[in-house]
Amino acid sequence: MENLIYLFVMLALGKISRRVPAFPEATPQILNLFVIYFSFPATVLLKAGRLEMAPELAVLAMTPWVLVLVSIFLVRLISPRLNWDRKTTGAVMLCTGLGNTSFFGFPAVTAFFGEGLLPYAIIYDQLGTFLALSIFGTLVVSVYGTSTSPSIKQIVLNIIGFPPFLALLASFCLMKTAYPAVIIKLLEGLSATLIPLVMFSVGAQLRLRQPFSNIKPIAVTIFLKMILFPMIAFAVLFLLNIRGPVFQISVFEAAMPSMVMAGVLAQSGRLNAEMANAAIGYGLILSFMTLPFFNLLLKLFP
Repeated sequence: MENLIYLFVMLALGKISRRVPAFPEATPQILNLFVIYFSFPATVLLKAGRLEMAPELAVLAMTPWVLVLVSIFLVRLISPRLNWDRKTTGAVMLCTGLGNTSFFGFPAVTAFFGEGLLPYAIIYDQLGTFLALSIFGTLVVSVYGTSTSPSIKQIVLNIIGFPPFLALLASFCLMKTAYPAVIIKLLEGLSATLIPLVMFSVGAQLRLRQPFSNIKPIAVTIFLKMILFPMIAFAVLFLLNIRGPVFQISVFEAAMPSMVMAGVLAQSGRLNAEMANAAIGYGLILSFMTLPFFNLLLKLFP
């Protein structure tokens, strides 16, 4: 519960900062650059090299990747029918494909299921959402961050030049390497800035009153991410006769609101960041209604 309160306080402080003259207009953009170049890569280097996987837990890692593919398919299907431009399409794809499965998801899992199932949520996040953030997020920004369709060469150059992706490659190369204590301390310090800076930035960019053109993308994003995707996960895993903690946590984590880093990626990639941040903000609020519903549903199918 403390994490949830902290999250909303940082969001509120960011919102308040827009009324404080001491904070320049470009504050969110500066914070986002710091996150992209320092906080996020440090987090990748700390976490990605520690990943371990047991065969029986593969479903937890696969579920978010399957939902990423579903997100790509559905958003590409919906976008031309609603006449979205490329920047809105990319922003919706980021916000539907990436869920807030750690900072928001971990305390939510603990609150509804207890500490005993938290390790399942960690696997879902670390092997699923976390890697998708580095790979899928980079790809979306590379493809939709320009006014025209980029070439394959340009996409590859954008991906390999993206700091978090470079950190991911480095972490895999250094997986068996023990970092010196001073490096760990440095990475931990930089990583600790990720959540507060991201939440502050999202709050500073959050406009509850949205232009009419953003209403449909926000509504579609929230419906897909927080209603349809967990229902898809529920139906598929149920039909595959997967039950118990793996089933419960896979569905519950799939129901999380959009990841706050999606807003940072949307901003840095010149996508529709205003829409993305609004979808993140409204999603966080609505999750206090949708998550109890899915918790009740899962209790009916233990």
